Amino acid sequence: MDEYARTYGLEMLVRSSGAAGGDDAGDGATQARARQTVEEPCPQCGHRKLEFYTMQLRSADEGQTVFYECLKCKHKWSVNN
Repeated sequence: MDEYARTYGLEMLVRSSGAAGGDDAGDGATQARARQTVEEPCPQCGHRKLEFYTMQLRSADEGQTVFYECLKCKHKWSVNN
């Protein structure tokens, strides 16, 4: 996978703890990105604290997809913006 990423200039967002990174300078560039939180009600249990992250899954001229997870019941869902 590292060879593929170098060939196509891709940035690693998450590196597993067992991966041997020869050029890892400890700058945090390959650490997992933390999810953000928002105070909105969970549609399943009503808990008012959710984690979310976004990804561009459709073409660039369309909105991002937002993925939510309830911190209490772990219910997961997505919304296309």
